[in-house]
Amino acid sequence: MAAIDGATGERLNYADLRARVDRFADRLRQRTKPLIFLLARNTAEGLAAYLSVLNAGGVVALIDADLAPSLLDRLVAAYQPDWIAGHAQPPSPDGYGEAGALDSLSLLRRRHAPEAAPIHPDLAVLLATSGSTGDPKFVRLSHRNLQANAEAIAQYLALTPDDRPITTLPFAYSYGLSVINSHLEAGATLLLTDNGVMQRSFWDLLAAEHATSLAGVPYTYQMLQRLRFDERDLPCLRTLTQAGGALDVTLTKTFADMAAARNWRFYVMYGQTEATARIAYVPPDRLAAKIGSIGIAIPGGTLSLDPESQELIYEGRNVMLGYAEGRADLARGDELGGRLRTGDLAAVDGDGFFRITGRLKRFVKLFGLRINLDQLERDLAEMGDRPVACIGDDSRIRVLVEGTSGPPSGMDRLVASRYRLHASAFAIDTVASLPRLSSGKVDYLALGARMR
Repeated sequence: MAAIDGATGERLNYADLRARVDRFADRLRQRTKPLIFLLARNTAEGLAAYLSVLNAGGVVALIDADLAPSLLDRLVAAYQPDWIAGHAQPPSPDGYGEAGALDSLSLLRRRHAPEAAPIHPDLAVLLATSGSTGDPKFVRLSHRNLQANAEAIAQYLALTPDDRPITTLPFAYSYGLSVINSHLEAGATLLLTDNGVMQRSFWDLLAAEHATSLAGVPYTYQMLQRLRFDERDLPCLRTLTQAGGALDVTLTKTFADMAAARNWRFYVMYGQTEATARIAYVPPDRLAAKIGSIGIAIPGGTLSLDPESQELIYEGRNVMLGYAEGRADLARGDELGGRLRTGDLAAVDGDGFFRITGRLKRFVKLFGLRINLDQLERDLAEMGDRPVACIGDDSRIRVLVEGTSGPPSGMDRLVASRYRLHASAFAIDTVASLPRLSSGKVDYLALGARMR
């Protein structure tokens, strides 16, 4: 069995899936290599559509299915996709018209498409670098990148056709996509659902279809602990995986102990969209002694440290071709040669296990989404003429507005809606003045020390 759709109950074996992929691919083929925006959900139709684009020789940009129409318009303007596909009728940007449907997927096609720069033959997938913000910066991934990472993950997780992972993460998120790709590589059965661990229907599907593995970001594991996961009867579960940000030491130990008691395997992993998904992992039998570590490089990859900055450097076949910020960039080839400067500072112990010690750039990961604090500042600055500074870590963001009066009205709603963050994940405060360097730039180190 290839996939079971939790919403419809549809069951597809690999022959069924291939037939549907071929049918979709026939519809999407055109004279030049096409770009398709797929507003992806974890469904059988979404899976078939994703695979069909690859099979048709096109490029699929996986877009958050819940992206606000105004932000989708921003991406469409930058990339001018040939097709837009979604489960509900996608918003119709200027220049696009309805082109029928593929089963439950609605299609829009670009009218009178002007001659565009050719798309590089190696390009296969575009993934956003910053979650659901509509930032036009994408990671360019090749077929080789996808295949290498799927093979490596399947190898170190020892995946087999007997595995039955349940989806817990968005299709358009690199970790969620890696779960799909690696299990297809192994010939496993995907249990497809957009429901989360806080919904009863998720647990009903997990039990009814005998799920063997569950993947989660730190927030997932926080919710599992609240749900008293350790008290659930889960006779078929064999594997837990965690990535998408650092899991705190206490929770890591809690789930490591739980896994040991139940004879489960608990993998703590590290990755970046720029490396297709996974970069490093901690073997479960070493986790108790290596809590806080990101582990060792995945099969086929190597990790090292820049001798001057101590930046973590990864090399492997899964390293992206490069970034894109618009349609013209899709003509570019491999710009990194398999070598990725991660932007994370790290240290390595005597056993060759790596540990992240900080960040070179101002990103945080919350709920599995990487958020650019500089972009957040720019978005909030549009709400008024008062200076704004953002600081934070992988547990919480703090927004500081300069002045003596309260924050501008609606700022909290903007953060919550545009970045899809729960109110507990950020705080907005005022400060009389923001500390600044002699250059006039905000002194983030001093600001962080002041806020402790």
